[in-house]
Amino acid sequence: MPHDEFVPEDPMELVGMALPGGPGMLEAMAETFVDEYVRLGWDEERLMTLFRNPFFQGTYRVYHIRGEEYVRQLIRRTIAKWGIRAAPETRLHPIALDVG
Repeated sequence: MPHDEFVPEDPMELVGMALPGGPGMLEAMAETFVDEYVRLGWDEERLMTLFRNPFFQGTYRVYHIRGEEYVRQLIRRTIAKWGIRAAPETRLHPIALDVG
């Protein structure tokens, strides 16, 4: 079997899932996410996109369970703690490739 061929029953396929945790684990996970991205220079609105989008299951779960106000307050506290201003958003521009 070639390594790049898709096989639905592949036992090595990566699968994400939510695991049960004790009290405070959801909040600890949220703090970790926010801390990491704030230190990378993300601002409040940019971070909120991670929490509002169901594609990002971990952050969306926090948003769904705790609500928008909780997430916004967490982001604001973290920004204040680190005293970091948002970095200018980086836009990637497509590169024209000569494949001919």
